[in-house]
Amino acid sequence: MAVVQDVQCVMDWLADEVCPKVTLKAVPEDWRDEDGSRYDYQLVHPVVHGMYWPTGPQMVAPPYLFSHPGVLVQVTDGEDSIAERTESLTVRLHLSAWNPGLHGRDVWEPSPDGGFVRREADEFAPSYDDGWRDAWSFVDVVVRELRNARDVHGLAVDRSQPVRFGPYSEQGSIPDLYPFWFAWVEVALYRGQASPTFLQDYL
Repeated sequence: MAVVQDVQCVMDWLADEVCPKVTLKAVPEDWRDEDGSRYDYQLVHPVVHGMYWPTGPQMVAPPYLFSHPGVLVQVTDGEDSIAERTESLTVRLHLSAWNPGLHGRDVWEPSPDGGFVRREADEFAPSYDDGWRDAWSFVDVVVRELRNARDVHGLAVDRSQPVRFGPYSEQGSIPDLYPFWFAWVEVALYRGQASPTFLQDYL
């Protein structure tokens, strides 16, 4: 079993097949400022991380300046069957989104000249009603892509096992991490192994 290779396969699959289909708000560098500039933002595709979240923007490799929105690939357990020459692992995908509420430019309004225009960018209404939808829409996309995937860059989806998902929780409770929102998707994967190299001398 090559766990590092398997994690990289899942990361590459997410970067190629899933993240380009998802666009979410990125955390501005000054989002904690008090002058209102924190409510400006850009829309980005989620960044893929392996095993551990970066602890801050300085830990994210260029050209990315953010760690959220993102998806973290984490192996929760695995098994290497020597007799059947297969390996299996359970992978949990931790999904993150940042959304403190309704920003002005989220809203399109009718224009007197016809068509629609965005509201002023500095208008903002904090809300719990919108942010969670971003994380769970991300879940929907991941589950759909896993359901339709022929393989995950060389790993097969174990269709005898359900794809599980849920909210991030601590000791059975869902913590309030506003304006960040977290959920997870768990999937069982497997691959066949190559013949042991020592047998090649006898073939």
